[in-house]
Amino acid sequence: MKVFHVEPNKCSGCHLCELACSFKHFKTFSAEISNIRIESIEDKAFNIPIKCMQCEEAYCMKACVSGALYKDYLTGAVKIDQDKCIGCKACVMACPFGAVNIIRINNRLQVSICDLCSGDPECVKVCRGKALTYIEEGKVNARKRSDTLNRMAESAEGGNLDG
Repeated sequence: MKVFHVEPNKCSGCHLCELACSFKHFKTFSAEISNIRIESIEDKAFNIPIKCMQCEEAYCMKACVSGALYKDYLTGAVKIDQDKCIGCKACVMACPFGAVNIIRINNRLQVSICDLCSGDPECVKVCRGKALTYIEEGKVNARKRSDTLNRMAESAEGGNLDG
């Protein structure tokens, strides 16, 4: 199964991912209704993409009293049946990542959450810095090891062995 992987150190803060997401789902370019948000830590000049982590133990699903949230077992994505959603916002409060959003569509408030674009995330396609990737689960650790080895090699070449 593929997983969504975020590397904040590669995020430029361009917000293209937000626009691609809103256009894919709602046919309008608006960061306010995107299922991914770029949060900036200005004093550190750091940007962090925030989106649903598709948790194994999905607290949002457990908190949903109406059964509107369910797991798509093909993609692993948490999805919403808007017809069942009663708007209680229990899922919003339960998400430890702040990734469940309340958005206004056609003058109606609704819960919105990343659905991985049915297995082909638009945000990943437009991410020029490769801060967002959608890769096989086992490749995440291999990529982390490779990145660490590359940083160590660069440090060694520069005479700085401390990393």
